Amino acid sequence: MGHTWSEYVAPETTPLRDKPSQFEPHFGFSTERREKKMIASLAEMESAKVPLDARDFCAHMLLNLRGCIRDNFPFNHHCHHEREEYYECQYHDYLDRMKDYEREKRLLHRRHQLRQGGAPNAEEGTISA
Repeated sequence: MGHTWSEYVAPETTPLRDKPSQFEPHFGFSTERREKKMIASLAEMESAKVPLDARDFCAHMLLNLRGCIRDNFPFNHHCHHEREEYYECQYHDYLDRMKDYEREKRLLHRRHQLRQGGAPNAEEGTISA
């Protein structure tokens, strides 16, 4: 079932793509989750002319890859290690985003079930606006 269909059929249990999480980041975890940090600065990315869609948590590896390609041109096969590191970082970033989406979906479903049951702690873990 697609996300757009889920938004139509069950809007109360489907996370919105363009909105931040409605729950505390550490809710449901026994220990603190590590926070993702940008390693490449905005100035570095602007000076390297990194496209906007590539300015994510893996941008520092993209800068390393581009530097390697520039240094070893036309023998780009020497940059295989940097390319694999960048692709692996992209893959793990994708997995983290999907896990966060699933977590949000499960917490919304839990809150919906608790509200239907009339539980007093239905709003537990929700960020108050």
